[in-house]
Amino acid sequence: MKTETQAYLDGNIELADALARIAELEAEVEALENAANNVVTLESWEKDNGPAKEYYEFFHDCFARLNEHYPCPEVTSDYDKNVIFEAIEKGEGAAE
Repeated sequence: MKTETQAYLDGNIELADALARIAELEAEVEALENAANNVVTLESWEKDNGPAKEYYEFFHDCFARLNEHYPCPEVTSDYDKNVIFEAIEKGEGAAE
């Protein structure tokens, strides 16, 4: 099989361009395959961490309980997360 360089040296520019494009596409396919290998699926996450539903229920219960003492906590709020983390840290001292 001819290489891109050989095709250029032979004066076959169209073939050289096609071979260069094939090499680019092969590199892109390899990059996509590598990225696909790094995708975290629910199944792989649960394999490492346990059932996601149990995490959901636990944190849902935490937020429901916090809602009685703290107005409208939001999962996406960094401030609310810090309030929860501070409460956990304070609670750790009480358990000792």
